[in-house]
Amino acid sequence: MPDLNCTYRPPPVKCNGAFRWAQTMRLAVEEINQSAELLPNYTLGYKIFDSCGYPLTGQRAALAVLNGLSEDDSPTCSGASPLLAVIGESGSAQSMVVSRILQPFRIPMVKAIAQLLVRFNFTWVGLVRGDHEYGRFAVQGLLRELQGTKVCVAYQEIIPMLYNRQRTLEILQVMRSSTAKVVVVFSSEGELTPFLSDYMTQNITGIQWVASEALITASVFTASEYYPYLGGTIGFGIRKGKISGLSDYLQTVNPQMYLNNTLVKELWEALYGCDPSLSSGSPLPSCSGQESLLEQHSAYMNTSSPRVAYNVYKAVYAFAHSLHNLLLCQPGSGPFQYNSCAQSNNIYPWQLQHYLQEVTFNIAGEEVNFDLNGDSISYYDILNWQRGMGGNIEYVNVGLFDGTKPAGEELLIQEDRITWAGHQSEASCSHCVFAFIHQMPAFKIL
Repeated sequence: MPDLNCTYRPPPVKCNGAFRWAQTMRLAVEEINQSAELLPNYTLGYKIFDSCGYPLTGQRAALAVLNGLSEDDSPTCSGASPLLAVIGESGSAQSMVVSRILQPFRIPMVKAIAQLLVRFNFTWVGLVRGDHEYGRFAVQGLLRELQGTKVCVAYQEIIPMLYNRQRTLEILQVMRSSTAKVVVVFSSEGELTPFLSDYMTQNITGIQWVASEALITASVFTASEYYPYLGGTIGFGIRKGKISGLSDYLQTVNPQMYLNNTLVKELWEALYGCDPSLSSGSPLPSCSGQESLLEQHSAYMNTSSPRVAYNVYKAVYAFAHSLHNLLLCQPGSGPFQYNSCAQSNNIYPWQLQHYLQEVTFNIAGEEVNFDLNGDSISYYDILNWQRGMGGNIEYVNVGLFDGTKPAGEELLIQEDRITWAGHQSEASCSHCVFAFIHQMPAFKIL
């Protein structure tokens, strides 16, 4: 995070990592524009902004798209934007900032986490979160979900957004001395990376981590040195899916096709360690830009189980199907005042949202629909961090949270497949022997 001390203009934020998601959005748009059945005779347009993983940059992009799709500095607004929908953000912290501008935000995952804690009788837990809106609202939501249950919260700690070793050591001391050995974490890998480095240096073990989607698929923590400290972590990840044409589409990218595209240039620099622009000032050796994308470039080319990319793909198709249904409206039978329809040449976002709340379609064998709040029906893979063949951490799918099931029946777990902290095959009860503490009002979730 850049130093925002308000005494000088901060340098540009360094961006990386989201190019594949942007390409997934482009693929979906191109498929729809070439379809003879979905939105025939209409062409979708788009503009992609990169938040660089920072909430403030995401906020700037959201304001830009509401003001004519431009990020140019201007003392006044240029006018209303022609856009009908915004797809994003990929991260929860950024999503909360963007959604505050566009609409209310909810975190349905906290319901799944609360049910997991109850299911395994984790009655004495600690909460650790990042210092941002996602962490704050996630903890507030979890506490609401835990009301009336037997789950008690031993402590709540906040990881600073800017690394502070003294504060980190204070948090670690709380974790070490607490009798609560289950810790629920709402944090992204950014602030958690230096925190966990100190956690490992302090040689703290025996903690059963419960993670949200912001952490559970973070590849940075899969190296073998993390397993003694993070092995057994369990949490909820965005449900993976299959995008049949994505692999071939990603392979079409090269700097020769996308001249002057900074993202493609940065991709080549990351994959090959060379500069395809033939810039004389580059510290990297030059290359042709026609090198072949290979399977070993897994960070970019691995499309075997996309999660965020799959959500991007579904979101574009949800928008397209909703717009298609809106355009089929017959005057006199519409859903708006006096049974009117939206005007095809002057559609308002709220009119499209009406159809989005009612849309139902199938993609890759999955039915996609939304509830009355406009939220997609919650589906999460339950992932467990287990030791792989090479000693590294692998994500093992051990169940599903199915939001279509009746209340209390959403969790579908294969308990015999779970490896818990300490490489145990059963959940330790070291965290639930303190049930008598429920009588202490200071800790009871009322």
